[in-house]
Amino acid sequence: MVMHRRRPPRVGLVLGGGAARGWAHIGAIRALEEAGIKPDVVCGTSIGALVGAVYANGDLDWLEDWVGKLTWQTVVRLLDLRFSGGLLGGRKVIDLFARQFNGRAIDDLRMPFTAVATELDTGREVWLREGGVVDAVRASIAIPGIFTPIWHDGVWLVDGGLSNPVPVSAARAMRADTVIAIDLNHDILNGRDLGGAIDTVPRETPVEAPRPVVPGAPGDPAAVAPVPAEPAPLLRRNGKRFPSWLQPAGPATLGSPDVRVAPPPSTRVPSLLSSIAQSIDIMQVRITRSRLAGEPADVLIQPRLGGMGIFDFHRAGPAIAEGRAAVQYMLPAIRAQLGLE
Repeated sequence: MVMHRRRPPRVGLVLGGGAARGWAHIGAIRALEEAGIKPDVVCGTSIGALVGAVYANGDLDWLEDWVGKLTWQTVVRLLDLRFSGGLLGGRKVIDLFARQFNGRAIDDLRMPFTAVATELDTGREVWLREGGVVDAVRASIAIPGIFTPIWHDGVWLVDGGLSNPVPVSAARAMRADTVIAIDLNHDILNGRDLGGAIDTVPRETPVEAPRPVVPGAPGDPAAVAPVPAEPAPLLRRNGKRFPSWLQPAGPATLGSPDVRVAPPPSTRVPSLLSSIAQSIDIMQVRITRSRLAGEPADVLIQPRLGGMGIFDFHRAGPAIAEGRAAVQYMLPAIRAQLGLE
């Protein structure tokens, strides 16, 4: 009787988008390797495409060393400011990675690789599986309004996060039997902290439910909230009022002229980049949830990166550590899925 050895599952690693939060992918890959789990194919969107391409090229050590030395000043110098097609050109960053890839094509990488981009005119999801590595990565990271779009095969391409932030479907198309996906954005809208550290609360720690507030009692915001004063009219030098449309905006009217809502005095109007960044975060979360509901991964890894902004490229250390911790937390599920236990 001839015994046929069962073929090991073909493992696909999916690296999701999330700008600076993508450095968590480095820690996640390290943890997988330490557990003896090596993917057969890798695909990614946006920063996931960049890290995935570097990993498929065998240069993860170089990338980890480089991002560990980044400072805020270095990041500012690398992101060249411009106003044509996007706020940032990104040419300096791409040139840096182009020297590392040294003109390699995707077919020359050490493992099969796919970068995901989005066709700007139609919204169509585009899988870049051939051609130059740098061109594919540059298209995949072209965040609309931030980085300039890329002209590729007769169409403008932008960030793959607009169509598929965690491209499980691309890994399935690469014949992956078991898909391990890393979602960087699952908690970024919960308790956002743009300036603080990444959440390091143990995963087993229960979150205390908020206590109910009794109307009129201490702790009730309505009991202490001041009534906003009407803004003083803006006057010309001759003492006359400016037209009403030039007057400073007062509190927003809700429903009737007697009901006014104003932000607390300490609240500042979000900056341009902050508004864009938070809008991108909202978009990524909504699209990710929708795509993963219809195209689930076999194992979904979700690092806690809610305190990290999309431009915090200089905070690689905490992101890498959280990526590693997230994989270690999910190792029992990964081993069970791969039949290693």
